[in-house]
Amino acid sequence: MRRAFTLIELLVVIAIIAMLIGIIIPALGGARENARRVKCMVNLSSIGKAVQQYMDSRSKGVLPIAAGLLATPDRKTLPDVVSEFLDTGVPSRGNDGLYVVPDPWRCPSDVKSADAASNYAPTHKISGASYEYWPGTIMLVTDFIALDLLRPEFSLTKVYQTRKWPIVADADQWHTGRAPGQDRRNALYLDGGMRVDWSINQPEKNEIDSLFIELFREPRNPKK
Repeated sequence: MRRAFTLIELLVVIAIIAMLIGIIIPALGGARENARRVKCMVNLSSIGKAVQQYMDSRSKGVLPIAAGLLATPDRKTLPDVVSEFLDTGVPSRGNDGLYVVPDPWRCPSDVKSADAASNYAPTHKISGASYEYWPGTIMLVTDFIALDLLRPEFSLTKVYQTRKWPIVADADQWHTGRAPGQDRRNALYLDGGMRVDWSINQPEKNEIDSLFIELFREPRNPKK
């Protein structure tokens, strides 16, 4: 006669299976997030190559003149400026008013924003990209405070060559896995031939103050 499992044995087996599932499922979730983070870094690497090609062939080593994230009346976005160096389309608005965004401008972890007006649509659908072009944001600030630099993109390129600040970075903290309190954004840096790192070097207040002091020393447009 074959001995059947007792109730106790069945409960033990079920408990072991439940425990294994509890271990495996979080591990699978972590693996999926790691894959999304790596894909995001590949996106930034592609953007970095396009920016470098633009600087080499269009601007004599100067950073692109582009908006930080959303287009402004006098500036296009970074995807508009460097799209010719990428084998992909440019983000465009769909019939619902939200953007349709191709790679490499869409981070796979950018799945929800804090914007209730858009029903918490991903940032790339609202803004046209998952990534912020930092020099473009600074250019906009110089316009806002009427700094009126002769060539803001030239001045900022010189600043970025001496500081390890990100050129392009995740517009928000979508990635998980770092210790609490650490910024979870991928970033593209000008140093090291357009280096990509899972660490964003946020400038300190004194560095921002120093930046604008340097910019004030640059030549300005003549007054009309």
